Amino acid sequence: MPDLPNTRFINLVDAPAPIEYSKFGECVVPLDSGDGIIDVTPFRRATILIGSSTASSCVLAVGKIHGATLAMAYVFPLDNQAHTVEIIGPEMNLVLQGGPPLSKENVQVWVYLRS
Repeated sequence: MPDLPNTRFINLVDAPAPIEYSKFGECVVPLDSGDGIIDVTPFRRATILIGSSTASSCVLAVGKIHGATLAMAYVFPLDNQAHTVEIIGPEMNLVLQGGPPLSKENVQVWVYLRS
């Protein structure tokens, strides 16, 4: 019997996520109801797509993020393309960069995780 793949789809398209940029123009995208850091231990690959945003790029961090941090950062332009990375650690978060400082917007994001 073949193994069934683990998958998770985070859909912030139908209900866009309200975000607020810091004074540095950065914002953690709330991928869950917590601090934006999600557990990705059952997964091996992540694909992200970000809809319209005033930000210029995003950083997808994968690794150990809570407490002492050691993570790989993947930087992508916001180019309306899906970007796929290998998951190399137990946690992940997504940060938008280059947005207007101290501004608010709703952002559409989807994240597809799979084993």
